Amino acid sequence: MFNFMSMADNYEDRKIDRFNGEDFTVDTCSVNDSDQPYETGIQHPKYNDNAWVIVEMYETKNKAKKGHDKWVKIMTKNILPKELKDVSTSEIAKLLNSFE
Repeated sequence: MFNFMSMADNYEDRKIDRFNGEDFTVDTCSVNDSDQPYETGIQHPKYNDNAWVIVEMYETKNKAKKGHDKWVKIMTKNILPKELKDVSTSEIAKLLNSFE
């Protein structure tokens, strides 16, 4: 448990890609505390009180790169999605959900 702690100081090694828009970020990186080894997160003031939302998880680095590009296209359109669903299976997400 708490494998996420080991990810704190090595983001540059884990980063697949990162897009910084005017008021949002799409970030894709490898993780060690989820059911799949790669995930894309979005931080945008319209969603989740501007906290990160994990929108997709991937089995391979290649799928993560394609998924990242897909989410950048979605988030740079004139009309944004009505909502973003958090699909995270991280240890910390499971822990926080147990308190709800």
